[in-house]
Amino acid sequence: MNQYLDLLAYFGIGGAHPGGFALTQSIFEKEKIEPHFSVLDIGCGTGQTASYLTKKFGCSVTAIDINSMMVEKAKKRFVNEGLNIKTVLGDVQKMKFADETFDFVLSESVISFTNIPETLKELVRVLKREGSMIIIEMTAEQPLSNEVREKILELYGVNQVLTEEEWITCLRQAGFTNVKEILTPPFLLPSEIDDIDESEKIPIHFYNLWDEHNDFVEKNNHLVGYRAFKCSLA
Repeated sequence: MNQYLDLLAYFGIGGAHPGGFALTQSIFEKEKIEPHFSVLDIGCGTGQTASYLTKKFGCSVTAIDINSMMVEKAKKRFVNEGLNIKTVLGDVQKMKFADETFDFVLSESVISFTNIPETLKELVRVLKREGSMIIIEMTAEQPLSNEVREKILELYGVNQVLTEEEWITCLRQAGFTNVKEILTPPFLLPSEIDDIDESEKIPIHFYNLWDEHNDFVEKNNHLVGYRAFKCSLA
């Protein structure tokens, strides 16, 4: 299991991705999702974005996460908000959905934590040919030293951090013929965490890991950033 993702689950942090929920809102102010669309939110976490998309667009959302604690907290949110959102406990690298199921796919800092080519291949499979996908992912701003790479692996369990060019290459190799960067305003960083559903008992080492994460971000935000892309298959 991934200790950093477990940390997010125990603290029940919504909008933990780069740019936070403010970035999500900013992107979808300019996006049009039709009410009849079937939307897949991978690595849904506590369901903050899935809830937002359902309320804003009235579309059908399926939320999937590999962490059982996250899925339970997402279910609780949806019940409390009276939303009919399907939640799935599953691995985005091996999903059980049929081919060409979804009109739209969203990934907010999820693919980087997986085998990137394998996950992108699955997302191409479940996306309708005329569908589209938006991803927000960790990105190397310049070549990283071995020391920084080792720290990223230690903190986040991530084996590689792609540059913008490498992300575009991976997306195209997976089958996305149209890959466009979404320009994001810098004032959205750093993100504030104001959506929390803490577990009753949190192991002490997760508090230490959270401090390490914050320290790493503060010292290395010039080396590791993020990019947002909109992709389609045609």
